[in-house]
Amino acid sequence: MLKTFLVDGDKGGVGKTMVSRVITDLYVRHELLGIRKPKIICIDADHTNPDYAGDGGYKGDDCIFKSILVNLDEPDSWLDLTNRLELYLEMALEEEVRIIINLPATIQRAFMAGGESVAQVMETFNCIPVWVLGDTSDSVTQLEKRYEAMGRHFEHGVAVVNLKFGNRDKFSHWNDSGIRREIIDSGEWQEACIPVFSQAIARNLGRTPFHIAEDQRVGADGVRLGLGDLLGVRAFRNYAASMISCIEKLGEGE
Repeated sequence: MLKTFLVDGDKGGVGKTMVSRVITDLYVRHELLGIRKPKIICIDADHTNPDYAGDGGYKGDDCIFKSILVNLDEPDSWLDLTNRLELYLEMALEEEVRIIINLPATIQRAFMAGGESVAQVMETFNCIPVWVLGDTSDSVTQLEKRYEAMGRHFEHGVAVVNLKFGNRDKFSHWNDSGIRREIIDSGEWQEACIPVFSQAIARNLGRTPFHIAEDQRVGADGVRLGLGDLLGVRAFRNYAASMISCIEKLGEGE
């Protein structure tokens, strides 16, 4: 089965890359979900700052099947990406395939201008929107606009609260919003959180994938991680996985 997660948000800095990393790491540790080892394809569309799958980020290894850098700002680029991903549609007939796409803050243009062509791509690849909520009301407003514009392709998804901005009480702009009542309380969308990751450890880790950091005890530029950093990475991986595992419930064709 194929599931594609479109990690989106209203602007840069809300935590899209971190959420992409957390989702990827969840499927690296697929046994937590009780599914077969999936083919994981990491796609970084944030071409100006590819922290997800750029140099030092997620690349093909024993856990990651493939990584791709793309620019999805124009509608035609979605069709080009479809050509590159076609073989995974066939693969998904017999295997579990998970594609994670880290979207840039500029993706609104493609969604609005692409219309039916982008919608067709989303349907073909069983795309599940993952909206990362920021600390301002604009992140809720932009979700409302995206939800209205994309119609049936935003019927089911995941809203992610990034706790680096504070505890749940700090998200009153989301907690009390009409869109939350419409999509979360109705059961159409799931709601998840990602925990705070130590800024000091994040600096030492750089773009290094979580599984490599823990398995090989290395961080940015191959520098050996201290024991405290290693334990911090391990704790974050476990906590984040438990908080976002609900995403696997989506995209089952219900």
